[in-house]
Order: sequence, then C-alpha cells, then structure tokens
Amino acid sequence: MCMEKQLKIILVPVDFKEPSIRAFKYAVNLSKKLHSKVLLLHIIQTPGILADFFKGKEEMVQLTNSAKDRLTRLLDLLDDETLKNDVSTRVVLGKPYQKIIEVAKEVHARMVILGENHQSNDINQEIGSTVYHVTLKSPSPVLTFKGNVENMNSSIVVPIDLTREMRQQLFSALSYGLNYNSKIHLVSSLIGGIKMRESRIYKKLKRAKQTLTENGVECTLKLFPRSDVPPFRKVIEYAEEINAGMILIMTHEEGYTYDNYIGAFAHHIINKSSIPVLSLTSTATNIDFEGVFKGFIDPAGIMLKK
Repeated sequence: MCMEKQLKIILVPVDFKEPSIRAFKYAVNLSKKLHSKVLLLHIIQTPGILADFFKGKEEMVQLTNSAKDRLTRLLDLLDDETLKNDVSTRVVLGKPYQKIIEVAKEVHARMVILGENHQSNDINQEIGSTVYHVTLKSPSPVLTFKGNVENMNSSIVVPIDLTREMRQQLFSALSYGLNYNSKIHLVSSLIGGIKMRESRIYKKLKRAKQTLTENGVECTLKLFPRSDVPPFRKVIEYAEEINAGMILIMTHEEGYTYDNYIGAFAHHIINKSSIPVLSLTSTATNIDFEGVFKGFIDPAGIMLKK
C-alpha cells in the first residue's frame, strides 16, 4: 500500500461533548499543516445485533438525521470555507470502538484523534472503554486529546523499553523531530538491581540518542533509578517538569493488563497524563520508514536491525 494513500485522512470521532469538539478544531488546524482531510464520525450506539428490536426504524432515522444536522452545525464553526471543503461527515450505528477501528481501516486514517477528559486519582480506575479499545487495536496512531495542546509538537517525551517495537517508536519520534522541529526526550526506568551504566536499557538509550542526533533531531536521554515510584508516574512527572507537549507511547495488545509491566504502563500513562498522549500499536507503525527517510543515518544499527 502506498504511503500517499495511507496518510490522507484524520479521523475524529465526535459525541458533541466539549472534548470532542476541541479535538475537531485541533484536527482541522493540523490538517492544514499535513495537507490532510478530516472525517468527523458520529456513532449512534446500539445494543448489538438485536438493535432493531430496541429501536424502531423510524426512531433510528430520526436519530441519524439529528446527528447529521449537528455535524453540519459543527462545520459552521469554521470561518474558512476552504477548510469546510476538506471536512466530511459520517453517521454510523454500532459500538463506538468497533466502528472507529473499522472506519480507520477503511479510510487508511493517518491519525485518530480522541477527545478525552478522563482523569482519576485512582490508578486502578479504568479509562473509558472506547479509549481503551481504540488505543489497543487501532491500525492508526491515536492521539488522546486533553490538556494544553499549544506546544504539543515542540517537546515530546518518548518512554523506551527493550521490546522489538522500539524501532518503530523511534522512527515515529524521528518523524516528529524532523517535521515539527521537536525536541525528543528519551526516558526509561531501571526495574532491576543492575547498575545504570551496565544496563541494557541505558546502552540502548545512548544508541537511540546518537541515531536521532546524527539525523538532525535534538534529543536528550534520562534513565530513572530503581525506586518504589511506578515508572509511569516518573514519566508523567518528568513530562510535566520539562513542560513537554506530548508523550509518545507504544501499546502492546498481548499484555494490556495490570499484571504486565508494559501493558499497565501504557494504560496508566493514557489514564493519568494531563498532557496529550500519542499511542502507537505495532500495526500503526507498520510503514516502510526506511523508504521514507532518504539518507537516513543509523550509526549504531539500532533501528534498521530486524
């Protein structure tokens, strides 16, 4: 599949609440920079395959028409008529997360932007089920839109682990660094008793920093010492301390549970961060990065190595 076809549409699910309306406005501004189009998607929730037994056809038509009218009124918030031409709308029936993933696949969405204002002091409290499932399975990068987005691309925190998906995550960081002149902050935590400079993760962080720097991206690294503070909390506190604009994370479907370090880490970052979070699944990073970055330099062999 060609890159040009893949990266044209920004998908914005809207429920007409304030977070999704803010996400829509941000997506329109972003689309100008990316030369993309925006698809506003509203999902009318149904109880599943027995939906017709719960709602008559006439009622479903009324709900659909009402949603279409509200989407049209959203477009009226745009002052620029040219921008309106780059925004399309769609109303579908079904479970929100299933339809979002389905449409993202269908249109080869460049990004899914979810308006999200869930924050909780209880780390065990679930994020919304739609956000949970979409960030877990989306074929496209998912931006959980919340907090201050004015400097979102200026400074990006990228937590690194030792999984094989790290190379796609670094390529994504490289892309942001080159396209938005972003400063990348690579971070990780020691989780064993090994000394910092002898650890595998420290060596990997150093090689990753070298690669990004030699490709023209300003980059720092920070490895948190082992402590009783959960790694996700260290990352969030560090991101707030340096006034980062975004946190870029990988999600891992096979381990998205509280008894798995990586899964729980991603879950907590999305749940607790007051800073926008860009989530990447392995599918969302399945792009021929090597073909995109001409003249790419990988002195340590950290990203091109399979």
